Amino acid sequence: MSDQYAAREAWDRYGPGYDAAFSSSFTPFAREALRLADVRPGMTLLDVAAGGGALSIPAAELGADVLATDLSSGMLDLLHQRAEEAGVSGIRTKVMDGTALALDDKTFDRVCSQFGVMLFPDPDAGLIEMHRVTAEGGRGVVVIFGRPERMVPVWLLGQAVQKALPDVEIPPGSRLMTDPMSLEEAMRSAGFEDVRLEILDRSVRFGSAQGLWRMMSSSAPGFAMLLERLPDEQREAVRDALLQAAVERYGADFDELPVEVIVGLGQKG
Repeated sequence: MSDQYAAREAWDRYGPGYDAAFSSSFTPFAREALRLADVRPGMTLLDVAAGGGALSIPAAELGADVLATDLSSGMLDLLHQRAEEAGVSGIRTKVMDGTALALDDKTFDRVCSQFGVMLFPDPDAGLIEMHRVTAEGGRGVVVIFGRPERMVPVWLLGQAVQKALPDVEIPPGSRLMTDPMSLEEAMRSAGFEDVRLEILDRSVRFGSAQGLWRMMSSSAPGFAMLLERLPDEQREAVRDALLQAAVERYGADFDELPVEVIVGLGQKG
């Protein structure tokens, strides 16, 4: 099975859980990124790895003409559904590989990716494609998770897996996941100019430690796939380790957990 097919299958399968758990929480990040990018009515905007539309929908609400692309047709179906429920029009969708966009050069005023390119096996290839299709004078906008220790839900999960499954090797993820501050260099290498990073300190609501486990275990495709392959006792060990780590650090009654998000902005031409 190719990496691309496996990724598409994973997002088709687990995407609805991911969308239900996180899209509403991620929309405020998108709104801030769009503000920083000065998105205005009439602009053409490409959303790469758009998922359920956490960025595409608010961009269309601002009056942009949006093309949302994703490897998963299931995620784009969710985007259509969410846009219809919100009464938002002006979004076209197309199934497309973000590392090989079937689009002409220098086409879009704004080319964006929120929590998308960072998950690519080769994020540099995704950034190069984003730069290629950005119009002269346009901007690239890349939103990624912040530094691992400051992206608390993900950090807690990593600590839990390491404690409960010390002999299981977990892939570290792309460079943008392990060293998010390298985004500036990566965008410059892709061709963007005047690159700057904006750090957003926010929080995501989970309701409780049990809520954290439910959301993380059922909605993050990579982690959900790992859990499926584990015997019951190991899966329970990961859950117990996550609950213990969360309660020890934030108490039994926490509602939200802090997250750091990084927005990279660059010019073309």
